[in-house]
Amino acid sequence: MTPVAIHETQLAQIFGAVTVAFLAGFWLLPGGVLTLRRRAGGEPQVDVRPGYSPATLYRLLQLYGAEGIRMFRRLLLADMVFPAVYATFLYLLGDLAAAAHPGAARAARVVCVMAIAAAGFDYLENLSLLYVLHRLPGRRNLAARVAGLCTSLKMLSFLAALAALVTALVSPGVT
Repeated sequence: MTPVAIHETQLAQIFGAVTVAFLAGFWLLPGGVLTLRRRAGGEPQVDVRPGYSPATLYRLLQLYGAEGIRMFRRLLLADMVFPAVYATFLYLLGDLAAAAHPGAARAARVVCVMAIAAAGFDYLENLSLLYVLHRLPGRRNLAARVAGLCTSLKMLSFLAALAALVTALVSPGVT
């Protein structure tokens, strides 16, 4: 292994650990995903549901109440850092897969592109949701629709990145 590959491997380990820490915090800390789920009677929050409608978003916000909306806003603000973290982690994994399996370079490039796309859609989703929250009690249906679309595109991009990563690692001769 070259010194650059060792450095990149260490960076991937760091970003992987930070990704896991973010996820654990989002789910387990007070005011996080589990708290919001309880406030919504067991329903998952919108940023983990593909294709939700404005009606779904506003119904959940009503279930959250004022305190839950403040919690959701704090989660969204923390989520303004997370996409850069998980996208960097996936990008590094794609780059490492290409270095380890040169025959899988195309699949590894797909990992990198889809990681960036997922983060971009995540940022657009977060900004749209923050705009909706900022404009409460008014309704911003277009922003809510954009958020729902971006959530779906984020998930598709993320899943495409994972599928390409598996392809790069399992079938290293694929180009």
